[in-house]
Amino acid sequence: MVGRDRLRPRQRRCKMVTHSPQHYGCAVTALSVLFDCDPGKDDAFALFLALAMPQALEVVAVTAVAGNVAVDRTVANARRIVEAAGRPEIPVFRGCPRPIIHDLFTAEDSHGADGLGGSGLPDAREPHEAEHAVNALIRLLDAAEAPLTIAAIGPLTNIAMVLIQRPDLADKIRHLAVMGGARGRGNVTEFAEFNFLVDPHAAHVSMSIASPISLVTLDATRNLRPPLSWFEAMEGFGEPGRALAGMWRESPIALYDVAVTGLLLWPDLFSLESCDIRIVLDDEQHMARSVVSPGEGNCRILSAIDEETFLERTVEAMKNYRR
Repeated sequence: MVGRDRLRPRQRRCKMVTHSPQHYGCAVTALSVLFDCDPGKDDAFALFLALAMPQALEVVAVTAVAGNVAVDRTVANARRIVEAAGRPEIPVFRGCPRPIIHDLFTAEDSHGADGLGGSGLPDAREPHEAEHAVNALIRLLDAAEAPLTIAAIGPLTNIAMVLIQRPDLADKIRHLAVMGGARGRGNVTEFAEFNFLVDPHAAHVSMSIASPISLVTLDATRNLRPPLSWFEAMEGFGEPGRALAGMWRESPIALYDVAVTGLLLWPDLFSLESCDIRIVLDDEQHMARSVVSPGEGNCRILSAIDEETFLERTVEAMKNYRR
């Protein structure tokens, strides 16, 4: 799958039930996806949801970037997540430890000191891969017989570095699904969303070169906040369900990144519109602001979600972890 000798046959500690992709309105053929992330509570949920649906999404690899916590923690967390999901064979790669230009700032206040506060997940049994995430992404895209989808749910540093080194690989990205940006009020500054503000130059590069892009923004997802009882109902869904209930019990956040996985699984629930987008880099007060205008550019921006059905399908998918 990713051309490494250490890969073993799939091992799952969690019993999977046999819901078909058609049952959920998914494509019949599994979509090959690279996850670039900074786990992070909602990153963990996004990965758990993807890994719960192997009939619909083939997670080829996970690459970690600095963001919610430092990169040594995000890569360790990514290993903890794939192992908890019963998928230890999925390779995890350590990526960029800082943004392209600015100093790194993190979000332990929302995600806990280790990024997965309250999860109770054990340390990973196996290490991450030695190869750098940027080199791995270049290799995997280069070697792929068909273009791959990338779910980018952290700062876009790794993605931008790939596109700076190898802009030709934009043609090997079937679809770049991004969580980032805000049309209106930000969640760090008045104008800027966290992922874009951590590395605005990477956001600019990625949004300028990649095509097509689907952009899941802060304003389109900030109301995805199911009650704690919704999470606690998943405590019987294996180690992933217990981890989610523990994390949201400690400090709840919206399901920002989870919406990206949902978009890949159930596009029928998401309304998007074509747009042109510019990332502000030349104004400190407005740094990383997403300037969106109507147009036929390379980006489609999320405008609405069928939230009720999305939450229903998410619970049904997570039931695949029940023992």
